[in-house]
Order: sequence, then C-alpha cells, then structure tokens
Amino acid sequence: MKILLIEDDEKKTEDIREFVTKSRCVSKFEVKESYQSGIKELLRERYDLLLLDMSIPTFDKSLEESGGYYEKFGGYKVLKEVSRKKKAIKTVLITMFDDFGESDESVTLNQIDASLKQEFPDFFLGSVFYHATENKWQEELNKIITINSND
Repeated sequence: MKILLIEDDEKKTEDIREFVTKSRCVSKFEVKESYQSGIKELLRERYDLLLLDMSIPTFDKSLEESGGYYEKFGGYKVLKEVSRKKKAIKTVLITMFDDFGESDESVTLNQIDASLKQEFPDFFLGSVFYHATENKWQEELNKIITINSND
C-alpha cells in the first residue's frame, strides 16, 4: 500500500507514520507539509490512500519560506483539486480540531465529515479526531481503512 500524508505537525506526522507502518503493509509512506507540495505529489505519483489534515499551510515551511497563508480548510481545497483533476484517491481526514472557523461561522468536525462524504462520495472515506495523548484515533483510522480496503 502506498500512502501519502499531507500534514505540517511533526509530532502528529510521526505518530501517524508509526501507527500506519506497523499496522499495515506499507510499501511507501510519503509526507508533504503543505497544500502546494501535496497537490504536486498527488499529480506526480499514484497512491492508494491519502491521509489529510484539514488545516495546512499553502507552501512548505523552510528557512527562507514562512509557509505562506495558513489554510483553515486546506484539506477541502486538496479534495476539490484532486476531484477537478480527476485524480480521486481514497482519503481520510485526520485533524486535531473538532471545530473549524470563527464563532458564529464555525463548523464541527461531524458537519465537515458529513459534507465531505456528500460532496466526494466516491473517495472520501471519513474523518478521525487525532489526540496526541489518546489512542482512540488509531482505532478509528484502522476501522475506516479496514472497511474500505476491499473496494
């Protein structure tokens, strides 16, 4: 299984990498840290599964680059772009937030999950709430992948 993770948090990346590579037969586990590098990688190479954060920077951070604008709904933009380019890939959203946006304009993770399943029914598998000190996210991720691995 070839997996692409688009995530900019180092601890979360390592936790996901460790769990997925131990629990699945993974031939390749690639990490990209921004919208731009993630899209480029998805268009360049074929993956079996995309693990995607919702809030990502526009560009990779470096000594010379701040990462550009931070996209609260960058994960959604990735899904829109892969759909538009007809490069749909089975995707699981993994996020540390259960609420997105500002006060009256905010949406919950459950609302986002339902919306993404409706808009991208052919390839969006579901969402997982990641918490660094709990393991429930591992069970949820494993369940989503297992249910959808025979498609």
